Amino acid sequence: MNAPGSAPDTWRELARLMTASLPDLADPDAARIVADLTPAARGRIRAHLTAHPDALVSGASAAPRSVQALITTLADHGVTGVRAPACLRCGRVRMLRRAVPGGRVCLGCEGILAARGNIGPCTSCGRTGPRPSRDTCAACRRRQIAATRNCSTCGKPAELDPCANCRPRPATPCALCHATAPVTARWPLGPVCTPCYRTARSRPMPCPSCGRTRVLIGRAEYRRVCGPCVGVPDPYACERCAGPRSYKVGRLCDRCAVADHLEDLFTDVPEAGGTGPLAAMRAALAQAPDPGTVLNWLRGSSSARLLRDLMTTGRPLSHTDLDATIDGRGTAMTTEYLRGLLTAYQVLEPRDELAVRIVRHLERTVARHPEHGGLLRAYVRWSLLPRAKRHQDARAGGVKHRIRWAYTRINLAAELLTTIVGHGLTIGALDQGRLDAWLAANPGTRYEVRDFVVWAHRRHHARDPLVPHRPKADPVGLDEDSHWDLLHQCLTDTRLALDVRAAGAILLLFGQHLTRIAALPNTVLTTHDRTTFLTLGQTPIPLPTTLADILTTLADRPAPQGWAANTSADWLFPGHLPGAHISAAALSRRLATQHIPNRPARTTALVALACDLPPAVLGPMLGLHPITAVQWRRRSATDWTAYLQARQRAITDGPPPEHRTRPV
Repeated sequence: MNAPGSAPDTWRELARLMTASLPDLADPDAARIVADLTPAARGRIRAHLTAHPDALVSGASAAPRSVQALITTLADHGVTGVRAPACLRCGRVRMLRRAVPGGRVCLGCEGILAARGNIGPCTSCGRTGPRPSRDTCAACRRRQIAATRNCSTCGKPAELDPCANCRPRPATPCALCHATAPVTARWPLGPVCTPCYRTARSRPMPCPSCGRTRVLIGRAEYRRVCGPCVGVPDPYACERCAGPRSYKVGRLCDRCAVADHLEDLFTDVPEAGGTGPLAAMRAALAQAPDPGTVLNWLRGSSSARLLRDLMTTGRPLSHTDLDATIDGRGTAMTTEYLRGLLTAYQVLEPRDELAVRIVRHLERTVARHPEHGGLLRAYVRWSLLPRAKRHQDARAGGVKHRIRWAYTRINLAAELLTTIVGHGLTIGALDQGRLDAWLAANPGTRYEVRDFVVWAHRRHHARDPLVPHRPKADPVGLDEDSHWDLLHQCLTDTRLALDVRAAGAILLLFGQHLTRIAALPNTVLTTHDRTTFLTLGQTPIPLPTTLADILTTLADRPAPQGWAANTSADWLFPGHLPGAHISAAALSRRLATQHIPNRPARTTALVALACDLPPAVLGPMLGLHPITAVQWRRRSATDWTAYLQARQRAITDGPPPEHRTRPV
């Protein structure tokens, strides 16, 4: 029996075992540490120290977690000589949880050993591989844990708190760029920062040692090589084809991931398995030169989601079903993009988009203003739409700017009619004063209503009020030296992109609108008797040899190889959208990077041409309206009329009195 207030014999025995291997530990200190332990911990520690008296100083990995906690406590009290146990597998000093033959291992090695010891089909995803936890692969287990926890920093589901993105990482010199930054991965060549990791993963390169395209994570003979060439299994190999694994998805490369997405997209579509356009579209997407671009489109694009929704209906794809999905500006852009894609792959027949979209906008406007439906429909049917079609047939090219032209006039006509009704009038009672007041409220755009007012008067719906043309500022050109310097640069500087040289030369020589330059088809170039001609209007223009070579090379160049790789290259300046030319805005930005101003360059070119050519030649050659050609001629030529009139009066009336010769 122990005396009242004295420590039990087992406590004193445990304190004696501790001080036996730690001479610097005083008996009172040992007694206090033992008293702070739980009964279960005291029993486990006493049993282990009895079997292994040097456990506190040997660093052996067989120490149970209670002994590991005691060693930490002794170290915190400043006791010298204690040695924390190291992992049996990796040798790092960590909390050792799992007992294995020969000792204990840390958490990381525990997972590795468990994965190696349990290989089979995952109960969650079905993939055959290591199953470190509950017959589940590591990725599925992490997702299961993350579904029940959130990171306290960012709030996102996470396996650990804080998550891997929010957890502070030690800053270490990167083995690739040598910048000191948080470590994202530790490869055989050394620690790697986030930018270098992202670049290496997204851009696999041929290994200089074995020649295979892989993520180069090792280094041998001062060269970056792949993992297998330095004796390390490739951690970024696709599970299906052994190619470089995608940086965007988990276990597959971009092309294999695209194949899976396409299989999921077309699995219930019988037409996709034959030889029709839909099957050709599927094959073209699967064989695209850049599968990563296709993968991005399939995973995150609104148009791909729309295509998937249309596929689930079981009906053949049609323009009608696409039109039914439009309920706003955003969905309209998505729908038109998908329509262009399906038309480029010949899944849908081409249609008159100009007429369809103008009529669709008209019906939207009439739905908001049903009281003006009759007049607006007549205006669009008999005036606006025919002129838009004539303009399209005459100049070809894209339809976007002509659609905006029509939208503006429909909107202004509806706005004017609504204002008239708000004053209790009809369009037949509209007078000049009320029209001027309406125009003055927003002179920037309302002058475009002139088209509707003139039509209404000619059809006897309105009086004859005057709507002046929208005032335009006098165009400002370039000085002659700057103009010729830019033209010389476009014709001779091979460092510029070929499309920039061609567009800049056409702009600086012939003064064409960028909307027309962007929409030039390859057919505008013809060759006869070794001379290349450019047709901008009715009259083919013979080109100088330098410009002819530039345009011919541009026309022969294949279209940009995106994921719509089978689209035709019918445009001189093809765009990245399927079957479309480059937009005027994009072309303007490309010219601006080389300091080629659009409007001043066009003004200078037209003034120079108008000085040398009469309007009857200038108009058909450049595709200008006769009135426009005359206006440029007047702007370029000096008007001598006022001088001749003044000279005629001087001859008729004689010199002024003060200049007459006085008689001698």
